Amino acid sequence: MKKAVLTVGTVLVLGVLWYVGPLSGQTPNNNNYPTSATPAAPAGTRIAILNLTYVIKKYAKYQRFQEEMKAIVEPFTKRHNELQQQLEELRKQAANLPRGQSEQGAEIEKKARDIQRQMDDNKTEAQLKMGKRSDEEMQIIYMDIYQAVQGYASSHGFDLVLHYNDAIMKDDFLSAQNIARKLNTGALMPLITAPNLDISKDIADLLNASTGSPNGASQGAAPVGTQR
Repeated sequence: MKKAVLTVGTVLVLGVLWYVGPLSGQTPNNNNYPTSATPAAPAGTRIAILNLTYVIKKYAKYQRFQEEMKAIVEPFTKRHNELQQQLEELRKQAANLPRGQSEQGAEIEKKARDIQRQMDDNKTEAQLKMGKRSDEEMQIIYMDIYQAVQGYASSHGFDLVLHYNDAIMKDDFLSAQNIARKLNTGALMPLITAPNLDISKDIADLLNASTGSPNGASQGAAPVGTQR
């Protein structure tokens, strides 16, 4: 499938602590009503940002799912190629017909329409089968990631985790299409992030460790621009 989803996944962590000091130059209270105490500002808020595309693509379960989808689509692709070849043969026959052979031409045209219908049915069946399987698996993968991030944030003291989607390979990251996508639709996407605050690879490794992946680690480098 050309449209791989998913899909998917890169976990960058901003990890910024905000400290709010007491306000200065406040206007005195000129009325006689008692004033309630101002709540104390929290000591700091830790924020993490997550590249969902990176995590999904590095997750071993998703990689196995991609192989499964290839196996599902293979017979449909084979059938499509067979029908396509038959259609090409009919077109050649039609092109080589002598003039005045209208009956043969009509018969060839009828066969071509029948083959085209078979191709359309084959495509529809493939889309239905793959679509249902893809929806089911992506729900599972998303919940895996959600729970992993939830646990990671709790154990590492992050108060908020935001997600976004970006390319994970340098060529894709710098492609005109990816840049245009950011200019046209991307909002609040990280431009520069401290490398030691990126948790994308940590989350991918955590997920893979739970599935018994080799070494419990994701394969490949950390997201572009955030390598440690």
